[in-house]
Amino acid sequence: MRTEIIIQLVLYHDAHYLGGLLSSLEGQTFTDFRVFVWDNSSDDVSAQRFKELWPDGTIFTSEKNLGFAGGHNALLEHTLKENVPYIIILNTDVQVHKDFLKHLHEHMSRFKGVDACGPLIYEGHKDKRTRKVQNFRLYMDFKKARKFSPDSGKILKTSKELPVTADIDYLSGVAMMLRTEIFQQMTLWDEDLFLYGEERDFFYRFRKLKRLAMVTRKAICWHFHDWSAGTPKSYQREYYYLKRNKVLYFKKYGLKRGLTGFLVGEVFKLPVSAVWTIRKGGVRMFLLYWLSIWHGIKGVKGRYDHL
Repeated sequence: MRTEIIIQLVLYHDAHYLGGLLSSLEGQTFTDFRVFVWDNSSDDVSAQRFKELWPDGTIFTSEKNLGFAGGHNALLEHTLKENVPYIIILNTDVQVHKDFLKHLHEHMSRFKGVDACGPLIYEGHKDKRTRKVQNFRLYMDFKKARKFSPDSGKILKTSKELPVTADIDYLSGVAMMLRTEIFQQMTLWDEDLFLYGEERDFFYRFRKLKRLAMVTRKAICWHFHDWSAGTPKSYQREYYYLKRNKVLYFKKYGLKRGLTGFLVGEVFKLPVSAVWTIRKGGVRMFLLYWLSIWHGIKGVKGRYDHL
């Protein structure tokens, strides 16, 4: 008898998050799922910690860091061999409500035309589950690579303040469910990006194939990413990939107006971005910020080893 859902996790120096995530998965009311893990971080204890907490899981170890994109793509090859109807892409720094899988599965089982479904994502702070919305409805002007998130930042008394479901343009890679049937027509993440911007690229292709994505407020999770723990090096890495990959996206799909508007905007806000980047990550971050844009123009792809 086949499994209904395979949950994919990519590990990279995140052993401290696994207890919360796996405990929340253990308490799920929907139990017909398995967990596949790709370990990008063989130099730390993440894989060992996962094995201790989830001995029935399947773990694959990489000799090098393939990034978020490469890790999930490698896992997907194994997932598709299992002939499961659904996969869930999940960050390790997430905890899920006990009915998280139940509601995602019910939604996609009921609506056969829905090929991707996302949850209501609240912010988590330290050990506290908050009612502050990180992501729910996400919209995107794909030609300009500009996103609109009308719910982000709202503090809710109850999730009923949001619509039960909504059609959206794209989903956050923090947590999403995908129908495996779509991979007969398309691939998952673009490995040229390595980190950041994968969802924008994926859902641009997804929409061109006239696939439908939705969110449901009934499925709830908390994202415990610690933004306050950022270091100059981490900010330098993050904004290098964010800016470079946006340029690569425009070039990949021939979105010349979007690229021109982006570059002109960056030039005009140079005084502001100079002050901000130097405060956030030092002079090196300012230099990397502009190097990333240049690398995007020149077509530099994949992992940048000098970060």
